[in-house]
Amino acid sequence: MEILSYALNVLTFSNMAAMLVGVATGMIIGAIPGLSPPMAIALLIPVSFQLAPDTAIILLVSCYAAGIYGGSFSAILLRAPGTSASAASAIEGYELTKRGKAVEAIRISTFASVVGGLLSGVALMTLAPPLARFSLYFGPSEFFLVALLGLTSIAAVTFGALFRGLIAGLFGMLISTIGIDMNSGFPRYTFDYIGFQSGIQILPAIVGLFAFAQGLELCQGRATGTISGVTRLSWNVWPSFAEVFRLRWSLIRGWVTGLVMGIVPAAGASVGQWIAYAWEANYAKPGDRFGRGEIKGLAATEGSNNGVTGTSLIPMFVLGIPGGISAAVIFGALMIHGLQPGMRLFTNQPEVIYTIMWGFLAANVLMGLVAGVVARMMAYLTLIPQGIIGPLILIFSVIGVYAGTNNIHNVWIMMGFGVMGFYAQKWRFAPAGILLGLILGPIAESGFRDMMIVSDNNPIPYIAGRPISVVIVVMILIAFYFAFKPKAWVSVPPVEEEDDDTPTSDK
Repeated sequence: MEILSYALNVLTFSNMAAMLVGVATGMIIGAIPGLSPPMAIALLIPVSFQLAPDTAIILLVSCYAAGIYGGSFSAILLRAPGTSASAASAIEGYELTKRGKAVEAIRISTFASVVGGLLSGVALMTLAPPLARFSLYFGPSEFFLVALLGLTSIAAVTFGALFRGLIAGLFGMLISTIGIDMNSGFPRYTFDYIGFQSGIQILPAIVGLFAFAQGLELCQGRATGTISGVTRLSWNVWPSFAEVFRLRWSLIRGWVTGLVMGIVPAAGASVGQWIAYAWEANYAKPGDRFGRGEIKGLAATEGSNNGVTGTSLIPMFVLGIPGGISAAVIFGALMIHGLQPGMRLFTNQPEVIYTIMWGFLAANVLMGLVAGVVARMMAYLTLIPQGIIGPLILIFSVIGVYAGTNNIHNVWIMMGFGVMGFYAQKWRFAPAGILLGLILGPIAESGFRDMMIVSDNNPIPYIAGRPISVVIVVMILIAFYFAFKPKAWVSVPPVEEEDDDTPTSDK
């Protein structure tokens, strides 16, 4: 009951104003390819200096939650994910947009994200200490095996071209080794180009593979045509009960995946979304249209990426171990405001930490209200002629990458990935597989190296003696079974559905 008493602290003018600023900032910056939630949070840290500690952190966690959701707008509408956490949503979301179902995709995304954020907030508030202790059991072998588990998601994004997908994933892992090895100091595959020495960052890769490549594709199309082919959109941006009930199991699988992956440091939404998508594809039925606009796949990925947000803060608050880049930036803000993460924070300053947690919950509710307004405006991007939106995506891709990294070399790398993604899509080599390999490569390499050290080059007994590792191995074997098992829905023509977003007059 003591926890409930801190809920009223959120309703002060300063906390509500901070929440609104955080949500608006995160949603806008998250929707722009190249500008990520960590960057949005970092921009707000100077603003937070003059605020009370609880108000300052509420500002930042609100920005974090809304930034993850904001990336889904550009992913769904333009196939240009604003964040790495929305990359999987671009697969089904954009196909739905091309079929004239942009509003349906956005309203399912909004519902899945808001509820996923609320569930993760409840987990943060009620289960923080036990879940944080669970994360301590993750060692080198668990990180390595989680990376392998994530790689099994490649089968879900290839749609019948598994061999090409595996090549794309392995190529992504090869690219992830570029740069100076932090352990030996030896340059790998840099070819004496200074831009490669620091390695290939996720930001230019994701913007290039999806946003820049999509801009090139739109520039190839008919200049006066629109992405969806419709001229007007419905104003209904909230799903009906029937829609939610039809997608209930897809949503639940996405939320569960997000809640679990959030407590795994270095994995989070970037990995969780792909596992959720692969899980959903394995449950597909004949007539489902994965890869061609399947709303169940979008529901799972959107539920997972915001389901991560709250649980990813648990290791940081309880153990002082940031679960990702965004959490690391918030961790820095905690230290600036004199809040030392750990169990003492819960015992010595409960009014501060529980006010922040209630603020996180309230921010997700506010995010849903703001989204009801913003989503309507964003959906009209699909009505802009391709001759305008295509060049604009190319321009914003360049601006976003340069603003996000302040490095001209990353702009050239992004363009290279853009050309690569453009032709990979045409030749069915799954750009998502390349990105997945790039994300998981460093996690797998670091985990494998550390595992070989602690096991004295004898990893099999080491893995067999760790229960969590054994469970993950079993999950990998099950995932591989489903990966190579023929998919019934691949060979069956999809059932045509009546489009919800057919041209209608605005209400």
